[in-house]
Amino acid sequence: EGDIEKGSAGEYQHKGKKHSNTLTFQELLSNAFSADYDAGGQTERKASELPSKDQNNDFASNWFGMASDFGDLLTGNSKTKEQAVNDLIVKARESIHSGDVQESQSFSEILSIMETDMEHVRYSLDSSFAGLEVGHLFPTSLFYYLEHEDQVKNPSWKRRMHRFFSGIDIRKVTFLNDQLYLASLAYADTIDDVKQGLRDAAEELELVYCETEGHPGKPAYFVALKKNQSIWNSELEVVIAVRGTKTFTDIMTDCLLDSAPYQGGKAHNGILTSGKYIAKKTLPLLQKLRKIAKKRSVKLTLVGHSLGAGAASIAGMELQKNRNLSVQVVGFGCPSLLSEDLSKSTSSYITTVIADDDIVPRMSAATVGNVLLDIMEYDWTHLAKRDIEHSLNELRRVSPGLLSDATVQSILDGVQNMLITYVQPNIKKPTSERKEVELFPPGACIHIYRDGNGVSGAIAPCTFFGDILISRRMIDDHLTESGYKNIFLDLMRQYHSDYHYTFDEANID
Repeated sequence: EGDIEKGSAGEYQHKGKKHSNTLTFQELLSNAFSADYDAGGQTERKASELPSKDQNNDFASNWFGMASDFGDLLTGNSKTKEQAVNDLIVKARESIHSGDVQESQSFSEILSIMETDMEHVRYSLDSSFAGLEVGHLFPTSLFYYLEHEDQVKNPSWKRRMHRFFSGIDIRKVTFLNDQLYLASLAYADTIDDVKQGLRDAAEELELVYCETEGHPGKPAYFVALKKNQSIWNSELEVVIAVRGTKTFTDIMTDCLLDSAPYQGGKAHNGILTSGKYIAKKTLPLLQKLRKIAKKRSVKLTLVGHSLGAGAASIAGMELQKNRNLSVQVVGFGCPSLLSEDLSKSTSSYITTVIADDDIVPRMSAATVGNVLLDIMEYDWTHLAKRDIEHSLNELRRVSPGLLSDATVQSILDGVQNMLITYVQPNIKKPTSERKEVELFPPGACIHIYRDGNGVSGAIAPCTFFGDILISRRMIDDHLTESGYKNIFLDLMRQYHSDYHYTFDEANID
C-alpha cells in the first residue's frame, strides 16, 4: 500500500487507490510533507510523526528538486535524462553534506578558485600538456576525488610516509614562530603599522627602510635592525621581510609560470625576477649599514610567506655570494621554486616550513596538470549511486510508506543505466600521461603535519612535495593564521600538555 505506479500520461498514482485526478511524482513528494494530506483516504499521520516547519523548509530545498529529477529520469527524453542524472547527483551529495558547514565552505572555496583560474590553467598547461581537455573536469569529479583522497591519504598514510624522516628539534619551533610573525608583518599596509609591529616583536627591531607598494617583479618589503646590539659583536644583525601575494588566485596564477635556467639548475621564472630585485635593492643599503656600524659583517635573516618566501630565498641565494654577508632564510609556504639539486645545495642556509596539506609548496605547472589528470580519470559513478541511494533511504525515513523497496530499486536501476550511458563516457580514460616535476621547495624542508593523534614535525626531502595533496585544508593550511600560526600552537600545546600555552610564555629549557 502506498506504492507508486506510472500513469498513462507519465504521471504517478497510488496502486489500488481511486483518485479523481492523478499526481505528478514531485507533487506526491510535496504532499508527503504536508500535515493535511490524506492520500485519498490514507490515514493522516500524527503531528509528532511529521517533520517540523523548519525541517519542512530543509526538505523542500533538498528533496523537492530531486523529485523533479526522478520524474525526468523516468519519463524524459535523452537530453532531459542526461541533465536529470547530473542534477540528481549534485542534489544528492549536497543533501547528505548539507549540515556540514566546514565541508561546504572548504569545497566551495576550492571550487571557486579552480573555476576562477581555469582559463589561466588551460593557457599555462598547454605547453606542458598539449591537448589536455580540461573540459572533463566537473565539480562533481573534484568532490568525489576529494573524498577518495581523504580515504587514502589519511593520518595513517601520513605517519607511514614520514617514518624514515628525521624529527625536528622542538626548541626551534619558538624561533620559527618569531620569524612567522615578521613574515606576516610584511603584509602590513602602512609604515606606521610596520613600526608598531616591530616594537611588539619577540626581539624589538627598528625600521630602516620600508616599501609598502608592490608591483609585478618588485614585491613590497622592509629592512629592520635588531635593537640594543652589543658593540663588541663583530656582526650587525639585520632582518629583511618580503611580502607575498595577498590573494590566493594571484598565487595560483604566479605559481604556474615557467622555469628558467639559474645557477646550473632551474628556478621559477617570476619569483626569480622578484628575488633578484630584492637583492639588488638591498645590497647597497646593507653595505652602508655595516660601514656605519663599523662591523666586520652583516648577519642577515630574510623571511617571507608564500611568494614572499620564494623571493626571499632567491634574494638569499644572490646575497650569500658576498663575503661580508652571513645569510639565513626562513620561508613559510614557499612555492615550488628550484630544481632538485639546486634546492639541496641551499639546505645549509635556507629553511622552508610547510604546514601539513599546504598546496602552494606542491604547486607548479607540472603538478597542477598531473592532478587535473588524476581527477578527470577518476571514475566516481559508484559513489554517486551510493549518495542517491542514501538520499532515497532518508526520504523513506522521513516519509514512511511513500516509496517501496521495489520502487527504490527501480529508481536505482534507472540511475545506474543513466550513469553508464551519460556520465561514464565523459570520464577521461586512464592514461600514463604525466609530466615530470622539475621544481620543488628550496633548502631544508620542515613539514609540520597532523598525524591523527596530534601534530608531528619532520625534516622531509624537497621531492616529498612533488605531488599536490587534494584535501579540504590545502588552502587554509597555506594561510599565516589558520595554517602556520595554528599548527605551531597545536604542536607546542601538545608538547607542554597545556592547551592554554601561548608563545608569550617562557621558552623551553
